[in-house]
Amino acid sequence: MISKVDSRGRLYIPKSMRSKVGSEVYLVETPNGILIIPKPEDPLKELEELGKSLPEVSPEKLKGEILKQALEELK
Repeated sequence: MISKVDSRGRLYIPKSMRSKVGSEVYLVETPNGILIIPKPEDPLKELEELGKSLPEVSPEKLKGEILKQALEELK
């Protein structure tokens, strides 16, 4: 779907999609554009649920992997 952005930077989101988005969203810049992700009602609870699916990895190893990936993305 194509949407318009007005001179003040406001993006028009059709009514049928607004009900799925809610009142707050995250804007995530990616190499291919911008993602609009609805903010969950309880972000901490959602993170808890996501954390349950992570493999058993020590915090130190996880931090190392995150830093490694971040450095690769900077190249």
